[in-house]
Amino acid sequence: MTSQGTQLVLLLYIFFCAGFVLTAAPVNLVVKTTTGPVQGYLDSNTTTIPLKKWLGIPFAQDTSGQNRWKPPQPLRPAVEIFNASTYGPACLQGRADGGNGTAIQSEDCLRINIIAPPNAKNLPVYIYAYGGGFDSGASSDPKIDGSYLAAKGIVFASYNYRLSLFGFPHASEIAEEGRTQNLGLLDTRAAVEWLQINVERFGGDPKKITLGGESVGAEMTNFYLSAYARDPIIRAAVMQSADTAQPMWPLGDQIGKIAANLDCPLGRGQIGCLRTKTGAELKQVLLATGTQFQPVTDNITVWKDYVAQTKRGHTARVPLLIGTNKDEGTLIVEGEPTAYLPDIIQYTKSNNLNFPFASLSKLQENYPVPSSDFPTAYNASAGMWRDAHMLCLASNLATQRTTALNLPVWRYRFDHVANNLNSRGVRIGAFHGSDIRFVMGQWRTIVLSPPFVPATPAQIAISDLMVTAWTNFIKDPQQGPRTPGWKKFDPKDTTSLAILGISTTKADAGDHFTADRSCAYWNTILPIYPQTFPKCGNWTC
Repeated sequence: MTSQGTQLVLLLYIFFCAGFVLTAAPVNLVVKTTTGPVQGYLDSNTTTIPLKKWLGIPFAQDTSGQNRWKPPQPLRPAVEIFNASTYGPACLQGRADGGNGTAIQSEDCLRINIIAPPNAKNLPVYIYAYGGGFDSGASSDPKIDGSYLAAKGIVFASYNYRLSLFGFPHASEIAEEGRTQNLGLLDTRAAVEWLQINVERFGGDPKKITLGGESVGAEMTNFYLSAYARDPIIRAAVMQSADTAQPMWPLGDQIGKIAANLDCPLGRGQIGCLRTKTGAELKQVLLATGTQFQPVTDNITVWKDYVAQTKRGHTARVPLLIGTNKDEGTLIVEGEPTAYLPDIIQYTKSNNLNFPFASLSKLQENYPVPSSDFPTAYNASAGMWRDAHMLCLASNLATQRTTALNLPVWRYRFDHVANNLNSRGVRIGAFHGSDIRFVMGQWRTIVLSPPFVPATPAQIAISDLMVTAWTNFIKDPQQGPRTPGWKKFDPKDTTSLAILGISTTKADAGDHFTADRSCAYWNTILPIYPQTFPKCGNWTC
């Protein structure tokens, strides 16, 4: 054979091998799980390194029909390879607009997503719970895509849990059976258990799982820590802007309105009748009636006073990263008419605040209008909501986990204010949810939302700092974020509240003695909440 012929054969051989590798590459992303084989894909476009992704993997059965309002049912292992190249459907929403990622909805929604860097092996794992008020949201929301966290050397997972009527029915029949009605929390446990069994096959270490989330995703994390205190599976937790437990409607009240509109009985047989209806029928009535469903304080999986729960040790003994945004209450009170009155009197009795037994005189003392801190009743109303719902919970949990349980806690406050994060501009400050895109590295999505202004170089640097801090904590929770200026929380050290979002290179020292000053009052009444709404549905009847 001539040298040219040899070269041709060699080139053909190389081409054949290259072609074989190209065709076989997807097969390398087939992972055998306990629920069947799943086919992932390689994403070479999102981050500077290619990422392996498996999206929309079912981790439990369809929750419609006879599975509705039951704990998540195990899946029989599938034989056929599941195409995990797109997100699965969102769970049925309790709002007309559930937000990004919720265009496709189904009761067959218990899906988990996995993102891993190339050559992942025994990496720490972060499983993320989305927010949305327990009535909306989905793991397919682009702003909570964890690709940029995974690119830092962790395995990122996110999952769907049932919402609203479908996740927290608060039905008399279920209560009489002695079963929990916090099905969304049971879905969370099922996702964590599935991850523990299967994540090693995706390159993660099942002994190094951190659970976390934002808003009610953080609240779900808090519920989880107590519900599964003895066998948490997770080794750390993250709570961004967790809310305190919300008020409940009387047992059977809200689901009774759904039943009445669908010709189902109000007593025995109600659940059986409602299971014969389609999810679409139930959702239509849910939205038409404006009924509301929240986690149920049943003393089975959800309890009343999480600060007391923590103090007596009824919580998972794991490190915690916890914090809030400086102006959590602004967006919450935006649509509340009583927040715009000359004083706070009416707001204190509103369903928006949901703390009707607070002392008006004490609130006026802590939130004087007008004052430098609260120029208007709007500012005072937003401050009350922030402190009662989020700030004092973060302060109390951080303090009790540190002093009563001697656990490592890293506490932060996000202070970044910018006119490109919301169409309302800087007047709403560091509002609820404004930290999400910075933690997730999703600053690129800022330009996609009103007022459609791209992230600044400083915002990119702040996001990079926060991505590194969060992934450092996930990699080694005992050592924490390892960010310059960010100390381990110490209730006696007033400078151990890390301020994020101002400096591009470090955490600034915050004064939690000053930040938490209103908690001295709120802590006198927080233990009695949540309360049950009166029959009339508001606090002034």
